[in-house]
Amino acid sequence: MYCQQTDLTDYVLSAYLDAAEEQTPGIVAKTIANVSAEIDDALRARFVLPLETVPGTLTRIAAVTAAYRIVGAITSVMSAENGSNNEWIPLQTQYKQAVKELEAVRSGTLDLGLKELGEESRVDGVEVVTRRPMFDWRGW
Repeated sequence: MYCQQTDLTDYVLSAYLDAAEEQTPGIVAKTIANVSAEIDDALRARFVLPLETVPGTLTRIAAVTAAYRIVGAITSVMSAENGSNNEWIPLQTQYKQAVKELEAVRSGTLDLGLKELGEESRVDGVEVVTRRPMFDWRGW
């Protein structure tokens, strides 16, 4: 797991998490597990999993994403984005940023410093494999 329930309280009040649990028992743990699986999918091609050390960026991405989805399950956070009195705008903004960062992790454009933390990389270099050219300096 890339975050714990206590990490979510940096982004939402624990009362919201409790309310979500009352409406749908187990939603917090299930959402955290789902978000962690998505992060694993983003890392799997480039690193050996599970990670021994979880960078703070991954913890934040997981916590923001899980908090947003849990709150979205019990409120209209996702459909009331344009309202001027929407108290969820900061969480929505952080969620959008977390989604962008996770995509950057997936594409390899966001370096999390995993190699420096001693995590084993699956990619050691780049190898290009192509067909033999039809024409070269020797002729056909």
